[in-house]
Amino acid sequence: MGIAASHVQDVVTAYLCRHPEEREFLRQLLDRLDAGHDLTQRTEFEGHVTISGVVVKDGDEVLLIHHRASGRRIQPGGHCEPSDRALLDAVQREIAEETGVSDLEPCCGGAPIQIDVQPIDAQPAKGEPAHTHFDVRYLFRTRGRTEVTLQAEEVAEAEWCGLSQLGDPVLRARVLAALGRPQPDRPVGEDPYGTLVVITNRTGQVLMHLRDMKEGIWAPGTWAPMGGGAEPQDADPHATGVRELHEEVGLDGVELTFMFVVDSDGYPVHIFHGRWDGDADSLTLTEGTALAFIAPTDFDRIPMNTSVKADTQRVLDLVTSHDAR
Repeated sequence: MGIAASHVQDVVTAYLCRHPEEREFLRQLLDRLDAGHDLTQRTEFEGHVTISGVVVKDGDEVLLIHHRASGRRIQPGGHCEPSDRALLDAVQREIAEETGVSDLEPCCGGAPIQIDVQPIDAQPAKGEPAHTHFDVRYLFRTRGRTEVTLQAEEVAEAEWCGLSQLGDPVLRARVLAALGRPQPDRPVGEDPYGTLVVITNRTGQVLMHLRDMKEGIWAPGTWAPMGGGAEPQDADPHATGVRELHEEVGLDGVELTFMFVVDSDGYPVHIFHGRWDGDADSLTLTEGTALAFIAPTDFDRIPMNTSVKADTQRVLDLVTSHDAR
């Protein structure tokens, strides 16, 4: 039976309600839908629908595959099959087939994050003339340890990469925005940098909060030290760190030492360290669902963003090295 033409029409119509400025860009797709063509058939060589999925793990790593046929490093995806009933189902099937990753949480309410128009070169060996793909792209999350099993005949390799390595700039900007990250073309002075404030106690435990499980915030459902983006009133990154500590947990008067700055996909994050030996239960958490001092030996047992874990561990290593002198 396959995917009904009315379903494709509904998906495209809803997408254009969110992105009306793309109507002319998608004119060829709209014209073929209006003409009644079954665009889920790969033999529609004047243009047919494909699907692909951006899979993000723990907030900052995207799964990219080395596609044998095209030779490109892209997000997993492919063509619709007769067994598919909806585009969202089709893309999840393709991701599972190509990478073995099946435990996926659709973002953006399960709606496409982008529809792209891609010219495809002729492949005489397959009897395929040059044609057009209307690639309907979705965003998903997966968490924790994720085993990747490649479909060897189609995929040469797969790797978890930084979001900056998503090749399409429009797709990259939309994914960053959907994940609560600043967009590369943000206005000057608007959230120009972020901070991460690693607070430790005398035993070396780190004060962390469990981030809310919500769409639109970065790395939801993971443990992280306090921190956040700059506000217009902040004089500098140090002031941002002080303000974030106060706003998120009501912690004041902690001396913060600048440790280093990292580039997080084009977004500078300033890392600070401070010491506080109080009781976490005495603080008032305003962002997140839990607050606790966590031992570094537990970092691999709890959900943590990969880069946050690395940056936090780097701070602990630097502090330990300094204290040993």
